[in-house]
Amino acid sequence: MRLTRANKAIAKIFYDREYLKKEGLIYEFDEMQSLLQEIESSLKDFFDQLYLVARPLERNKQTINYMKRLIVFICYLLALLNNIKINSFKFDLALYLDLVGTSNEGLNTIANLNVTTTLRVIDHKKKKISDSYKEYVKNVLMKYSEQAFMLNIDDYHNIHVQQQSDITSTS
Repeated sequence: MRLTRANKAIAKIFYDREYLKKEGLIYEFDEMQSLLQEIESSLKDFFDQLYLVARPLERNKQTINYMKRLIVFICYLLALLNNIKINSFKFDLALYLDLVGTSNEGLNTIANLNVTTTLRVIDHKKKKISDSYKEYVKNVLMKYSEQAFMLNIDDYHNIHVQQQSDITSTS
């Protein structure tokens, strides 16, 4: 199967999963391979070729697992070339990069390459997640208020401020 046809097939499958079926992303190589081949049988040769490029017989198990993750990443990048509306992967990658401390400039540079979403989108989504979590906690506490037991331990100052003795004399 030619790369352009494989690219279009993968992009269509990812788009359908994200927008029509509202299903999550696939990050496991074996799961992605079986799903894509099940939907589009002509992708079998494409995945076999991708896997063989990693030279599995010459590498140890740890390296092969790394190569499988890399192939999954490549499949999403190929899909993005054909359909820029596949955003879940771009968001997950940007969120991960943000969580590991990538600078704002770095995040926006990668977003300008259309590999991830922008920092503004990430900040908006993190706020949305935070707000929904607050609402979730509130609802759970209301639902189980009869059985709820809440403790508020404020030990910030005890941990982070050096304690000084208030003893003025020694005996």
